[in-house]
Amino acid sequence: MSTISVPCPDSSRACRRPSLVESAAARLGTTLLRWAERRRAVPDGWAEQRRAAIRRRDELSVLRSDALGAAHSGLYGWY
Repeated sequence: MSTISVPCPDSSRACRRPSLVESAAARLGTTLLRWAERRRAVPDGWAEQRRAAIRRRDELSVLRSDALGAAHSGLYGWY
C-alpha cells in the first residue's frame, strides 16, 4: 500500500493522508461520541412527560379491567 504525502497546513513537512480504515474508524468514533452525548442529555420536561405517560397507562389498565369485568359478569349488555 502506498502512502500519499501532502503538505501540512501548519508545518513545512509533508503529512500522510489517512487510510480508508483510519477514516472509517474516526467517523465511527465521532458517531459513537455524538450518540453517547445525546443519550446523556435529558430534555426539558422529560420527567413530567414520563410521569404523565405512566399515569395514563395505569388509568387505561384500570378502565380495561373494568370493561372486561363488566363484560364477563353480564352487567354490560350489547343490545
